[in-house]
Amino acid sequence: MRSMTGFGRGRAARNGYAVQADLRSLNNRFLEVRVRGLGDYPLLLQRCEDRLRGAFARGTLELHVRLEGERPRRLALDAARQYLRDLLELRDALALDDPPTLDHLLALGVFEEQAPDEEALWPVVEEALAGAVGEVSAARRREGEALREALARELAALEGALAEAERLAPEALADARARIEARLAELGAEADPGRMAAELVLWAERGDLREELDRLRTHALRFRDLLDSEEPVGRELEFLAQEMGREAGTLAAKARSAALARVALALRLGVERIREQARNVE
Repeated sequence: MRSMTGFGRGRAARNGYAVQADLRSLNNRFLEVRVRGLGDYPLLLQRCEDRLRGAFARGTLELHVRLEGERPRRLALDAARQYLRDLLELRDALALDDPPTLDHLLALGVFEEQAPDEEALWPVVEEALAGAVGEVSAARRREGEALREALARELAALEGALAEAERLAPEALADARARIEARLAELGAEADPGRMAAELVLWAERGDLREELDRLRTHALRFRDLLDSEEPVGRELEFLAQEMGREAGTLAAKARSAALARVALALRLGVERIREQARNVE
């Protein structure tokens, strides 16, 4: 299990170029990749994005690449010729005696930088990126282990509350019958056995929790299985937490005793804590 937060830095130097790659990872329900510093290098930018999408399944990934090194320069001969024509025209217009010189042309700038060969740069960028990805992956694994432990604790507490709800559910009908009989006794009234049975059957149907308890138990078992998975499971964990929250809410609405209502509330709070933690898992 891995979290979605971390920071990593990679450096590489080769062929007169030095590259530093800083990678920051943040929480996100989906995978979002942002690369800065490579606006002039579309091939490198695309390869970096592809590499990040292949390394991570979820999270916002912000990569900043810094390139250092002397860019190759070449003589801009056409520009130099145009500068010379302009200088000659200026000399004639101002009736100057001195002709343009090479120094004048160099001062105007007759050399232009060339973009480095992206294919030649890629091995340097790739090495720096690999270092940054490795550090972020290690950080996400470390935090993932802490998340696994926290989720396991919360799940154990949830399973305890679920077991208590399963124990209390069959007692709810007997409690309801006892309350009705006690109330009738206070009023000095005698209950009709047939009517009492019909009311209790109707009450039991409305307050039957078996379906919700079974679903909660199934979701909890699946959740525990996912805790031991090495694959990205964050989305499924969030989905299960959402489903458990829905079942716990229905259980709370159908609870027919104070004790069961308290347990249902504990289940809802436990599920909410699990959902918060699951949002951090890749």
